[in-house]
Amino acid sequence: MAGPIEIPNFELVREIGRGGMASVWLARQLQPKRDVAIKIVAPGGGNDESFMQSLKQEGDTVAQFNHSNIVTVYACGVIQQHYFLAMEILSGGDLTDRIKAGLSPEEALDITRQMAAALAHAHKRHVLHRDIKPENILFDEEGRAVLVDFGIAKEADKDSEFTRMGCVVGTPHYMSPERAQGHPVDGRSDLYAVGVVLYEMLTGKKLYEKEDTFAISYAHVYEPIPPLPPELSEYQPLLNKLLAKDPDDRFQTADELLEALEQPGRVPTAATRPVSPDDPNATRAMPAGGQSTRAMQGAATQMMDEPAGDSTAAGKARLKKYLLPGGVAVAALLALVLWQWLGTTGIQQKPAALLTPQEMVRMNDLLAAARTQSKLGNVGMAVNNYEKVLTQFDCHNTEALSALQTLDPGKYNKIVKNCAPVGN
Repeated sequence: MAGPIEIPNFELVREIGRGGMASVWLARQLQPKRDVAIKIVAPGGGNDESFMQSLKQEGDTVAQFNHSNIVTVYACGVIQQHYFLAMEILSGGDLTDRIKAGLSPEEALDITRQMAAALAHAHKRHVLHRDIKPENILFDEEGRAVLVDFGIAKEADKDSEFTRMGCVVGTPHYMSPERAQGHPVDGRSDLYAVGVVLYEMLTGKKLYEKEDTFAISYAHVYEPIPPLPPELSEYQPLLNKLLAKDPDDRFQTADELLEALEQPGRVPTAATRPVSPDDPNATRAMPAGGQSTRAMQGAATQMMDEPAGDSTAAGKARLKKYLLPGGVAVAALLALVLWQWLGTTGIQQKPAALLTPQEMVRMNDLLAAARTQSKLGNVGMAVNNYEKVLTQFDCHNTEALSALQTLDPGKYNKIVKNCAPVGN
């Protein structure tokens, strides 16, 4: 069967899976001889060469990993505007299948330990996964858990439930609160996703089962952590620590998680961890209702981001349903709204320049969050994220400019006026 491209030293045998932009092929490597899986990503909209190069750079990074719980990459590159990645074949199925079959708590903790080890290896090399979910945890013939798809082709839209080689894009079910809000993310965001997967392994259920994407994202930001069944209550402190809304209340590194998994009974909860009153960087206890101060500030910001004049029945129903969980005082929220407004009215203009890899990740996360909010009809939140892209990273970003011109011409004109021409 003819493949979309010819790859030197590899012979494509047959297609074994397909996503929106990616296909996966069973292939034979000629030298050295072995069977491999090859993911091929077709050019995206506009044939953006920089997009392909970013994929190759990420592939090169993962290829340098040497860890038993991270997929082994044999080769990667760009041929005829197609990105390819050759990797080991993992024939033991994925974690989704095992969750459906049922896992013991000991098995769930062992898989969690293996994922923590994989993330410790990746994070020390300054690589985030950003899409941890059961579909991206595969198994070899011996039952070893292997983490695949470190954000490669993460812009692909899935059109099937194919998961054997990590083609399915992420879903909000495993998204950390900070990423759901378009905030900067670090390794603690990956650890939150590990906590979501652990909950699913223990209970067989999603952490938050909601009717739509917005409700799921909202639950991750504001709703309390569901309690485990009584027979699993000994694992609640571990989950509380992994799933804390504020990243400062979670494990700070994957190594910390590994250490806790060796002594699970000694994991402190975020709400009861002792704090020195003299430590300005210490994490404070959670306020009544289970929300951190950061989460309350997020609620105030969301109120500011609601489209002006949203007084329809649907808008009122959404506010009644989603706003003020846990009985947060109206006066406190109004004060936070004022604080957020005073702190965000000034434009932080940054001239267009070469961005660092960390800044590129942050900007792309903001763009992805803006696209999602725009699709959900949350115009205010979409505008806010596009504005951050243009004022904090690149005021010439074509996607953000085009969207903002449509959604908020006033802000668009202001940003364009203050944006220095390219080359200045």
